[in-house]
Amino acid sequence: MTRLSGRGLRRRIAALDPDRDADEIARLSLVTLHGHPTLVYALFTVAFMKQVAVPTMARILYRRGTGDIVVETIRRNDDTLVFFGQLLDHGPGSPTGREWIERLNRIHAHFPLRNSDSLYTLATLALDAEAITARAGITLFSPSELEAHWQFWRSVAEHQHLTDIPDTREDLRAWAADYEATEYATTHDGREIATALVTGFGERCLPRALRRWDGQIIAALCPPRLREVHELPAPSIVVTSLVRVALRLYALTVDVRRVPAERSMAQDFGTARYGERPPEDVGYQRHPTQGATRSRSHR
Repeated sequence: MTRLSGRGLRRRIAALDPDRDADEIARLSLVTLHGHPTLVYALFTVAFMKQVAVPTMARILYRRGTGDIVVETIRRNDDTLVFFGQLLDHGPGSPTGREWIERLNRIHAHFPLRNSDSLYTLATLALDAEAITARAGITLFSPSELEAHWQFWRSVAEHQHLTDIPDTREDLRAWAADYEATEYATTHDGREIATALVTGFGERCLPRALRRWDGQIIAALCPPRLREVHELPAPSIVVTSLVRVALRLYALTVDVRRVPAERSMAQDFGTARYGERPPEDVGYQRHPTQGATRSRSHR
């Protein structure tokens, strides 16, 4: 397996243009350089918890306890990360990218999602990798990378036919802050999903001996308002310090670390675990004759 140095990848990214080469920068930045599965899963968990702090989204996903996110949490998360991985590997405007976005649109058509809810999902994807790590006092991404992340996810949103997309990354940040102030609320559905997400993170990412602290570890990555909404335990000083030390150590060693050139989230969370699957076999499955929903098993 070919491996690349972090320093070399940073130089390659710096030579690219964040507008013209947004897809390539996003792939090199979010997948090749920073696509370690544990880091990806932790950041994704917090972003997903932000989405279900919104009652409309929590209700759609929980579905009175029958939603995939609480019945098959890890599998459901894996499938979502496969979607992201396919888009990052191929670009949202490519034939493969458009095929996966069309599948995503067909899934969303089953549910009464508001345009604003979909825009907020966009905001968590475009902004949170930087926001979460910045709260730990580290800088993982250059301004060029951050602009490319925004351009990449904006392109995804456009291909999803979302409307009223903010013009700039800073406009999106301001819009998301207003949306959170208006929409966040504590609900039974949101708390149940948050609990499932925390448990899924522990089972996927932590050694068994550390799983008793899964809630505190995730809470240490969450902004205070999100912890309040989901009634998460306040992280202890020890856990908070250890999480920050781990992230800072990661940041300090990025340049000297050698990473797989072929790294792929679609591979890590999909093919390596479930085998090759076409878009129609990934994610939400509707079975009219059974009157139920579930994720199709490929185990």
